[in-house]
Amino acid sequence: MKRYCTNCRKDFDFPIKSMKDLDNLVCPECGSLIDKNSRNPAEDTSAQTEKLENAIGNTFSVFIWINYIFFVAISIFAIVAYNRHWDKALYIATGISLGVFVIQLFFHSLSFRTGLFFLPVGAAAGYLILHTIQGACLGIAIVFIARHLIRALFYRLLGRVISSVSG
Repeated sequence: MKRYCTNCRKDFDFPIKSMKDLDNLVCPECGSLIDKNSRNPAEDTSAQTEKLENAIGNTFSVFIWINYIFFVAISIFAIVAYNRHWDKALYIATGISLGVFVIQLFFHSLSFRTGLFFLPVGAAAGYLILHTIQGACLGIAIVFIARHLIRALFYRLLGRVISSVSG
């Protein structure tokens, strides 16, 4: 079994007959103890692999964060557009959020299945209260924001429960 001496900075091949032999590895040149998990840093690809895994994980987390914040950002913009009477911007924001919702539904990646019920209810409530199409768009935006806030609250409470049970 090859192991690396940090003092000599050389690899040595040790014959291992049992697991106990790993605890008593001695460098044949300098006589120092060699760690049973020592590897030559030049040959050690675990650091490179770890960096690659972290890069992939960070990229994936960015996509998850964008997906998490997308609907609430579009909905906040729609509410601002409603209050400023930017009707075209309101329609575009509502269309984008509903379009992405339908695409997620089509590809079975939808995390807001109850939206199939609540989005029409929000649109109807907005239309009935404000008597305009803009009111329906506002109702849709409010449903997306309410869903985001409820989900954030639920995950925060779930995190506290898990941390109190495990710690």
